[in-house]
Amino acid sequence: MMSTQASQFHRTAEAVPSVAGAYVLLVRLAEAVDVALPGRAKAILPPGRYLYCGSARGPGGLRARVGRHMRRDKSLRWHIDHLTTAGTVTGCWVFPAGDECALVARFAALPVPIPGFGSSDCTVCRSHLLAWPDGVALPFGAPDVSPTAAGPDVARVLSVAAMTDTVDFTPAERDLIRREFMSRWSEPPRLADGILLKRWATGPRRGEPKLPAIVQSLLERGLVTIAETDRGFPRAHFTAAGYAALRAMAASPRHLPPERYGHLIDELARRLEDR
Repeated sequence: MMSTQASQFHRTAEAVPSVAGAYVLLVRLAEAVDVALPGRAKAILPPGRYLYCGSARGPGGLRARVGRHMRRDKSLRWHIDHLTTAGTVTGCWVFPAGDECALVARFAALPVPIPGFGSSDCTVCRSHLLAWPDGVALPFGAPDVSPTAAGPDVARVLSVAAMTDTVDFTPAERDLIRREFMSRWSEPPRLADGILLKRWATGPRRGEPKLPAIVQSLLERGLVTIAETDRGFPRAHFTAAGYAALRAMAASPRHLPPERYGHLIDELARRLEDR
């Protein structure tokens, strides 16, 4: 069995060994990023922290592969290039002789933002990209990623990302949530199903999800992510930060009256029990 103990967290590629193995890349997104994978509908990643599990078997081993990930001036060759060119690679953990799928298995509790990301030729993993919500421990030691320990570019990203950690819904966003999840039929709507979106019917963005200003605000602040459903409809799904804001909203009878939204309060309670 592969050890989950990384020798250390590497902020640059210089000290990464030039041997074959696996790695976990830590990427910070300060802004939402559109990701269009071949043969799949476009997805939108909200700001936040992401972990990408990969492997290096070719010339130069781990050092060469991690070094490429940390460069911005490169062509978009792999799925992860969409993130590393738009965000900031804070660093990585390396596992000489390790296996990327074994690493993914260690992150089974983390949310999958885009199914099939980095795993189009893998029959085991749902995705090699995981979201790393705040407050969630990793199976190996987490690095010091505070602004004082990072370089100036990373510090700028961290300062922006930190603003999303304690974000709350605006009055307009609370109104949208109450409208979208009001019980109108025998089967009440579920928060887990997200907010149904329309598509652009014409123009250069034809077929893409149409984001109302309020949903765009939720996305930019990391409270929702946009993804396709099994039936092909785009929806805005709440992130871990979004659910934290929902729990705060449910704690106020004025913001979420229990006599009308008891089904949502019950769903949030069940979600906590299942964690």
